[in-house]
Amino acid sequence: ASSSPRRRELLSTLGLGFDVIHPSSDETVLKNETPGDFALRVSAEKASSVSTTLGDGVVVIGADTFLYFQGSAIGKPRNLAQARRILRRLSGRSHWVYTGVCLRALTSGRLRTAYAKTKVTFKQLDEAAITRLFSRASPLDKAGGYALQADRGELIARLEGSRTNVIGLPMELLRRELRWIERYW
Repeated sequence: ASSSPRRRELLSTLGLGFDVIHPSSDETVLKNETPGDFALRVSAEKASSVSTTLGDGVVVIGADTFLYFQGSAIGKPRNLAQARRILRRLSGRSHWVYTGVCLRALTSGRLRTAYAKTKVTFKQLDEAAITRLFSRASPLDKAGGYALQADRGELIARLEGSRTNVIGLPMELLRRELRWIERYW
């Protein structure tokens, strides 16, 4: 349950057959909702939104990635100007990247949710560095307006946690959850 090409690439490394279905969800942070709760809710909504179109024996994976910085969730920028503003705000500072993952077994109706969070510290970015980043990867379809995989050493000063989480799907967490489902469902 995702439209992210990066998630598709990461999922293909597992060697499993899968289909990609565009989900829907309410990505508005609710009052008093923690970043973790937000990640879990949105990923579950995405998984549920596509479940009605599928048959028994299927496990739906829903995921949602966003940045958390200075008390606010940051999703995908609406335009290049907003993407540039976001990167200027993050320049030289740390933020968290959250990805919620929901696995939903359609036969049993069981649901399993978890999230990963990774601390990312940016280097100081000047306008030229931001322009170079945008030339390598469009910022408009990425949470926070940047692609870790497009960094050539000028963006990230330090990364603490899952690299694939920052790309859009925490593979370590997903593998663990898939093993749990295989064992107990």
